[in-house]
Amino acid sequence: MEKFIERATHFVPADTATINRKQVDLSYAAGARHQLDVYWPDAGSAPFPVIIDIHGGGLYFGAKSSQKLAGALALRQRGYAIVSPNYSLSYMAPFPQPVYELKAVVRWVKAHATEYQFDPHNVFLMGESSGAQLAMLVAASSGSGHLQSNFGNDFGVSDRVNGVIASYGPYDLAAMKAQFAILKQEPKFAETGEADSFEGAMLGWHRPVDVPELNAQANPATYLNQQMVPVLMYAGTGDRVVPYIQTINLGAQIATVIGSDQVEVHIVPDVPHGPAGFLNAEVTQQKENFLKRNLH
Repeated sequence: MEKFIERATHFVPADTATINRKQVDLSYAAGARHQLDVYWPDAGSAPFPVIIDIHGGGLYFGAKSSQKLAGALALRQRGYAIVSPNYSLSYMAPFPQPVYELKAVVRWVKAHATEYQFDPHNVFLMGESSGAQLAMLVAASSGSGHLQSNFGNDFGVSDRVNGVIASYGPYDLAAMKAQFAILKQEPKFAETGEADSFEGAMLGWHRPVDVPELNAQANPATYLNQQMVPVLMYAGTGDRVVPYIQTINLGAQIATVIGSDQVEVHIVPDVPHGPAGFLNAEVTQQKENFLKRNLH
C-alpha cells in the first residue's frame, strides 16, 4: 500500500482566471515559502474583511492558490478578501515553524491593511486538513501567549484573529490510530500512527505516541483558554485519513473552555477526506453566517 508521503502529487491551480483584482507572490517575510497571494472581491467597498486560507497536505505537500482554495474563493464573492500563503513543510523546517510563519502572515495583513484595502479588525483563519490544524494552533496559542517567536516582521500589531473555520483537521496526532480502530474504520494509509506517517514526519519522524511532549505541542487543545476565538468545524464520517472524531473532540474541548455557543460543528455523513464534499451552497452559507456573526 502506498504511503502518504510517497504519493506522486501535482499542483492543480485554483480557478482564478476570471478574478480581476488579485496580486500574487507578495512577500510577508524574507526567504522561500514566505509569499502569499491576495484575491479581492469584485464588488463592495473597502476595507474588506479578510480570510487567510491555509492549505492542507499533511504538512508534507501543498502550495498557495491550489484548487483547495475553492471554498475560500466562494466567500470572496460574498465580500471577503482572500489571502493564500505558503509556509514551510515538514521536511523544510521543524515544527512549529509553520505556526510562526502563519502568525507573521496575520501580522502582515494587519500592518498592510491600508495599502491593500484590508479591514485589520476583521481577520479570520480558514484551513482544511493540516491547514485546519495550523489555523487552530495559531488562534489558540495566540490567545494563550504561547508559540511566539522572532520570525517575520510587524511585531507592533497583534496576531489575534476573529475566528477559525476548520475542516477535517488532525489535532491529537497520537490518538488517530486508536480512533480508527474504535470506529472500525480501516485507515486509508496503513502507516497511520507510525514514524513514517505524515503525522510522524510532522513530529520529527517519530511515532506520535512515543513523543507526548511534541504531540501536545502540535495539539491546539494544549493552548486553550478563555481568550480562544469562536470556531466553525467540519468533518465527514467517511474520512479515512483523519478520524472525524478528532473534530468532535477538539470542538468539545473548545466548548468546555469558551462555551458551546461559540462552537459550531457539522459532521457530514459518508463524506470522505478532502474539499469535494464540502463545496456546496449550504456549507458556503454556513460559513458566511459564521463570519458575519463574528465581524467586529
